[in-house]
Amino acid sequence: MERREFLAYAGGLIPAMNISQNTKSKETPNIIWLIADDLGWNDLGCYGNSSIRTPHINKLGNQGLKFTQAFVTSPQCSPSRSSAWTGKYAHSTGTEDLHAPLPQKEKILPQYLKSQNYFSGNVGKLHLGKSARKKFDFIGNNIDTWKKFIKIRPKKQPFFLALGFHQPHRPFKYKTKKFQYKIEEVIVPPFLPDLKRVRTDLTRYYNEVSKMDAKIGTLVDYLNKENLLDNTLIIFWSDNGLPFPRAKGQLYDPGIGTPVIFYWKGHIKPGIYDHLTSTIDFVPTLLDLTDIKIPDSIHGRSFYSVLNGNKQAYRDYIYSERNWHDLDDHIRSIRTDKFKYIRNYLPWKPYTQPADVYGSPSFQAMRKAKQNGRLTGKERLIFRWPRPVEELYDLSKDPHEFKNLANKSEYSGIKEELRDKLKSWENRTNDVPVEKRKPDKYNYNKLFKKNLMDSQN
Repeated sequence: MERREFLAYAGGLIPAMNISQNTKSKETPNIIWLIADDLGWNDLGCYGNSSIRTPHINKLGNQGLKFTQAFVTSPQCSPSRSSAWTGKYAHSTGTEDLHAPLPQKEKILPQYLKSQNYFSGNVGKLHLGKSARKKFDFIGNNIDTWKKFIKIRPKKQPFFLALGFHQPHRPFKYKTKKFQYKIEEVIVPPFLPDLKRVRTDLTRYYNEVSKMDAKIGTLVDYLNKENLLDNTLIIFWSDNGLPFPRAKGQLYDPGIGTPVIFYWKGHIKPGIYDHLTSTIDFVPTLLDLTDIKIPDSIHGRSFYSVLNGNKQAYRDYIYSERNWHDLDDHIRSIRTDKFKYIRNYLPWKPYTQPADVYGSPSFQAMRKAKQNGRLTGKERLIFRWPRPVEELYDLSKDPHEFKNLANKSEYSGIKEELRDKLKSWENRTNDVPVEKRKPDKYNYNKLFKKNLMDSQN
C-alpha cells in the first residue's frame, strides 16, 4: 500500500521504474538472516565504534553493502520482528504490543520463498508466536543448531536460514572471562551520563556483542569451508536499539536505528548506502531479488536496485510506532533525512521504559544522580513529565534529538507537513486507535514519583 501510495504523489519519490529496476538477472542464492537482539546501530567497529571488538561483523560490513540510515518500525522486539518478517506494519497485523503472536493468516518471508523451492529454517529466537514456527521447514530452539540445518537441508534446493541471537539482550552474562572490557574503553553515548555504574553496564553490554560476533565468525568460516559462502546472501540487522535509557523502547534514533549489512561476494559491491532504509522493506526486496511477485498487501518497498548499485534515495520517509511494552503507550513518528516528528498520544504518562531498562544498573544510577542533582539538562530529558504532545527535531543540527522545536514558529510549516503525513500513514495502514488500551504491568506512578520527575509546563 505504502509503495504505491508514495508513487501516486507528484514529486513524492523517484519514478516507479527506478525503484525496482534491475541491472542483473534475478537469482536464488542461499539467504541467511543474522538478527541481533537489542544492538545499538553504532555499536560495531564497522559503524564507527573504535572500542568494541567485532572483527567478524566488521569483515561483512567492509566487504558488503553497509546501510547507515536504516531504521526499524518499532523500538520493541516482537513488533519490530513481525514487521520485518511480513513486510507490514505491526499494528496492521495485530502484533503492535510486545509478545502479541502473529496471526496464522499472515504470511512471512519463508512462505513466499517456497514458490522458488527454498528450504527454510529458524534457529534461536523468533518471537512471533507458536503459529509462526509452523511456517518453517526446520526449527531449532538453540542457535547453535544452524549446523544441523545446513547438514540436513536438501542439497539441490536453495535455503533460507534465520539466526535469532539472544545477544546483547539483558540480562548480561558478564561473568565469562572472555571478551572482558575495561570501563575506560567504552564509549558513553551522549544521552547517558558518564558515571562509573553506567560504564560498567556498558562493558557487560560490549561483552555480549563480542560473544555474538564470535558466533557469526564461526558460521561464516563454516560456510566458506563447505563452499557455500560464494552463493549465500548474508543479511545482518538488529530488532531495535541498545537496552539503555532513551534508546530501546523510544522513537529517538538510538531506539529505532539499526545496523544493516548485505553481503554477497561477487554480487553486491562493497560500499555505503546513506539514504533512508526501513526493515519493513526486507521482504519486498528479497522477493524482488528472487523473482517472486510482491503482493499488494505488503507495505514495504523494494530496494533491490540499491543492491545493484543505485545510490539514489528510494524513500523519503520512514515511520515507527511504540505501543505496550510492560507499560502501555501510544507513540508514532515520521522521519526524513533531516527532520523527525514524534506524536505522544498519552502525554500524561512519563516516558515509559521496558522493564529490563528500568531494572538496569544504568537507569538506577541515573535515578540516583537525578535525585542528587547530578544530571545535566540533556541527561534529564528522559524524566520529563508530562511529555510534550508533539516533538520536532532538526537532525542536521541536533542529531541526538535534545532540542524540541515543536513550539518554534519558524518550524511550524515543517511540523504541520509531517503531522499531516503521519496522520495519513496512520489512516491508510489501519492504525489501532489510541483508545485501545492494555493494562500496565507495573504501577508507573510508584516507579516515577520516586524519580523526582521534571515538571513541564
